[in-house]
Amino acid sequence: MADSGQTVTNSGKKVLIAIDGSKHSHFAFEWYAETVYKPSDEVIIGFCSEIGTHLSATAVQASPATLHALVEKHEGKAKEIFDSFDKIANKYNIQHKLERLHDPPGENIVKFAHENNVDLIIAGSRGHGTLRRTIMGSVSDYIVHHSHVPVLICKHKDEHHKIK
Repeated sequence: MADSGQTVTNSGKKVLIAIDGSKHSHFAFEWYAETVYKPSDEVIIGFCSEIGTHLSATAVQASPATLHALVEKHEGKAKEIFDSFDKIANKYNIQHKLERLHDPPGENIVKFAHENNVDLIIAGSRGHGTLRRTIMGSVSDYIVHHSHVPVLICKHKDEHHKIK
């Protein structure tokens, strides 16, 4: 085959990896890193905190000092989660950006992806049973049904026994 003299650029995809700090989101990120990742990808690790959900019920009854302590505890946990994913990304030499997303998780993951022209959303599946998923909903179900781009949901190998 003759060389046409043209340079072909392999522009990567913009990937949002939605995390919550669970073993499921760690598994999804590692799976992406080992299976899908290309050095030309633009990787955004989006941590979706559920602080609003937890604080709304507490805020009515809590003192300002208690509320402040809860927020600080949550912020510390968010930093730990970002640090752990930062280490994994560095282990695989993945250039990445960390983004803080907010409540409600499903809606804001889809919104962020749309507003930032993301090409692919990756998330872990927590493997909740049918009853819990029906009552509480599922972030991964929401993303799959509302996203305007392809979504890859990684089910952790420990959860396969729940599929029936």
